[in-house]
Amino acid sequence: MENIAACRRKLIVEAPAEEVAREWADALKEFQKHVPLPGFRPGRVPLPMLERRFAKEIEDEVRRRLLPQFFREAVAKEKLKVVGPPEITRVTLAKGAPLAFEVTVDIAPEFDLPSYKELKVNRRTPTVTDAQVQQALDALAEQQATFADLEGRPLALGDYAVISFTSVCDGKPLVETAPNARALSENKQFWLHMDRETFLPGFCEALVGAAKGDRRQVLVDFPADFRIKELGGKKATYFVEIAGLKERKLPPVDDALAKVYQQENLEKLREYVRKNLQDEAERGVANEVRDQVIEQLLKAATFDLPESIVHAEAQEAMFNIVRENAARGISTDSLREKGREIHDFAHKNAAEKVKLDFVLSRIAEVEKLEVKDEEVAHAIEHLARQAGRPLAKFREELAENGAIERLRERMRIGRALDRVIELSVPLTA
Repeated sequence: MENIAACRRKLIVEAPAEEVAREWADALKEFQKHVPLPGFRPGRVPLPMLERRFAKEIEDEVRRRLLPQFFREAVAKEKLKVVGPPEITRVTLAKGAPLAFEVTVDIAPEFDLPSYKELKVNRRTPTVTDAQVQQALDALAEQQATFADLEGRPLALGDYAVISFTSVCDGKPLVETAPNARALSENKQFWLHMDRETFLPGFCEALVGAAKGDRRQVLVDFPADFRIKELGGKKATYFVEIAGLKERKLPPVDDALAKVYQQENLEKLREYVRKNLQDEAERGVANEVRDQVIEQLLKAATFDLPESIVHAEAQEAMFNIVRENAARGISTDSLREKGREIHDFAHKNAAEKVKLDFVLSRIAEVEKLEVKDEEVAHAIEHLARQAGRPLAKFREELAENGAIERLRERMRIGRALDRVIELSVPLTA
């Protein structure tokens, strides 16, 4: 065994020639039972002929049988706690000769468990004010807003305009300058909230005072840092037709609104809203305490991490970041420009997650925390419902890729974090 790094070992493994010969003979007999050759009855093909005909397949079968066996024996002999998949290289295998191979593995780090009992946390009292309740009630009323044709006055900020428009930039349709900005180039029956921060710089202000049926030209100066790179620092002319004027009408906050939300009256709705806000405030405090505990555990524990585990976590984190930003409409070019920033952010978060998992796993051992089979089964049922998958098939797939034990460990780690939070004490002034 060779120490490559703090959490990485290379093993050079050799299996006796007689072990290879035994497996080779067994594999050859299996081939004789199941592989037919023209002119021979099943099971009667001469072994030398089979061996010449299927030498590569027999060798692959022997390799498949022996590599896992002697890898496990080598790991057990060296008392290694392997994490992540092994990297097996330089395999030499031939009939009548020893099997030899090299395998590189990452192992769980050895470290002194930091003190985790009675961590001091700032646990504020969650409160809900009357003003917050009223703000939430107003938000519920806004969800029931209706739109009516605007009568008796021209368009003003705060209204809604229904517009159709086309645009030119650099003497040609804007979409030719910015192919990814088709929605900004032209649109029909587009509902525009007349707000200075909405849509494009200066666009809404230029429509103030318009009436239904009016046509206006709007000059837009795109800022240099505009979200669509091709338009940054350019000018565009928009040809706008006002198809309609709308104003939003809010219902009163009263018993009728309460009934819309399945509450008996306004007072019941107010109680319902207050309870939801209180629950949200308590969750916020719980998250603050959780973050404080995690920060202290990460700061107190110092040890090297397995490279392969951190790398795998970072790759998954980068994939999720790119996918979420793409779903929000961030262009591929923008994501590529931020590639280094995304990589560093994902790697930092991955390292912290892996480190925290090792610390919490050790705490779970010390506290003798376990997750029962029925608890895992319940969690699998919940996940299957969330995914809309048949339970039996879902459980079978989890079992095939080893995900059930990973789920159990995730639950065990979560239980350890809950235990540390339970043991924490309020920070005194």
